Amino acid sequence: MVNIYVKEATSEDAGAVAEMIARLKMLNEELDPHFKTVSDLESVVKKYVEEILASDDTRVLLALDAATGEPVGLLVLRKEDRIFYEPRYKTVITDFYVKPKYRRRRVGSILLEKAIEHAKDMGAGIITVVYPAGNTIAGAFYEKAGFRDLQVEKYKPLY
Repeated sequence: MVNIYVKEATSEDAGAVAEMIARLKMLNEELDPHFKTVSDLESVVKKYVEEILASDDTRVLLALDAATGEPVGLLVLRKEDRIFYEPRYKTVITDFYVKPKYRRRRVGSILLEKAIEHAKDMGAGIITVVYPAGNTIAGAFYEKAGFRDLQVEKYKPLY
């Protein structure tokens, strides 16, 4: 296990956040061709990062190597209102990335533990996650952490 700490990202961390989100989206594309990234991925990611860092309903958690200060992982958590259901509020993990050399060293587990703390602080009664269906490693990770199926999303290409 590596010695890491987790902090809430600020605008000063935008570059590191953008780099890891871009890596995540490219990894998704490798896992499933239905996640083809846009040609201007860098600019789209930059705008996305600006928006999530400014949002009151989103937390961006950054894992850093305590020895070097290097950003090694990230998790984006967004609060949503489930107006028809109890518990009323949930949080959704929309982006979760750990750099390859830090995988299988508890970085992901530590980020998830912090995300659960933040979800509670945000007033959420449940935490959910979205990831590509073909990412069996992510599926196993979440199952081990106690996540269960909540709803199913299917798609049909229109062109």
